[in-house]
Amino acid sequence: MYHSRILATNNKIEYNQPRRSGTGVSPVKSRARCAWHFYSMSIELLVDFPEFWARLSTDIQSARTSVFVQTFALEGDSVGQNLSAALLTSPAKDKRILADSFTRVVLSDRFRYWPANLFDKDLKREARETASMMARLESSGTKIKYTNPYGIAPRKLLSRNHKKLIVLDDATAYLGGINFSEHNAEWHDMMFRIEGADAVSFLRDDFLATWKDDNRAASEHFDGIEFFIADGRNNRAAFQRVIDLIDGAHRSIFVESPYITFPFYERLRAAARRGVPVSIVTPAENNWRLFANYARLESARSEIDLRLFKKGMSHLKAMLIDDECLIAGSSNFDYLSYRIHQELIAVITRPEVVADFRERVMIADLANSRPVPCDASAISKQWLSWQTRLLDAAMEVLT
Repeated sequence: MYHSRILATNNKIEYNQPRRSGTGVSPVKSRARCAWHFYSMSIELLVDFPEFWARLSTDIQSARTSVFVQTFALEGDSVGQNLSAALLTSPAKDKRILADSFTRVVLSDRFRYWPANLFDKDLKREARETASMMARLESSGTKIKYTNPYGIAPRKLLSRNHKKLIVLDDATAYLGGINFSEHNAEWHDMMFRIEGADAVSFLRDDFLATWKDDNRAASEHFDGIEFFIADGRNNRAAFQRVIDLIDGAHRSIFVESPYITFPFYERLRAAARRGVPVSIVTPAENNWRLFANYARLESARSEIDLRLFKKGMSHLKAMLIDDECLIAGSSNFDYLSYRIHQELIAVITRPEVVADFRERVMIADLANSRPVPCDASAISKQWLSWQTRLLDAAMEVLT
């Protein structure tokens, strides 16, 4: 299977890529505004969990110094147990797991303390197995910490650390949208594997800052990739790059996400109305059904080409602007990401990576989706669920 892996030892053409100060890379100069030079890092697109796990499990066994895993959810099912087994057998000396407190109250996509779930034997068994797995890891020397403890204040309830980040030694990192649980592993999603000392050091610093309860806002440019870290309080500044790219689009916008809301729909609506073709792929079988209905409503009033993904749940979150700029990472392009979650966003402009995403994700997912014509999706208020009406009203107020 082909991957967009760009090796530092290969000469490549770079088109208008940002230059990180101090790297010694010459500015782009030629008549086509392109130049030959050595890339200082590699970026590899990994589509769906099996492809991701095949690379990560090997990297965990190869790590010698450290394995740092940050995830939104980690459960004691077969997927979590496989990660646990890999960590237990890894020769790395410093092994750590950062998991959001979300995973302490939600298992298998179900709230553990909902009355109907309190006596569910399967859910209780998974809770026991998760606790046992974590205890086994800790007793073997793996350090575990939970981010964003819950509290009664609204911000304490809603503020989650939504990042998915893995850093191994000082040379390899992964980022994207995949969590460690069976149902997440069954969903359509993607991760990026990155090699390169400077970029990995930047991501490693963020992991270590989060470990110290320091949610930082930061950004940095490297060869063909920009990172934006949202700290949960100043997110609008981090997302301004995304908003600017949408507002500056002039040929096309492709979006795939299960949970898009304001302010991203607002900007996509404006782009569509100025004549930019906008296509959105969202799952027909959404684990939060109200978002599928909300997408239909937005499509009807926004002149957006809505496609419903037919092959199960898609948790993949990405935006491709003018076939040149690929926005990926942990953000669902929703209001919580924009205002209150800690997120990690990447803007990738490597032509090879963009082409690989276009072929293996965008074109493939459009082919595996069914269109929802605007006239058919002009839903009446009677058809909408009360949850969808409430979400729509909230977005109108926030607008």
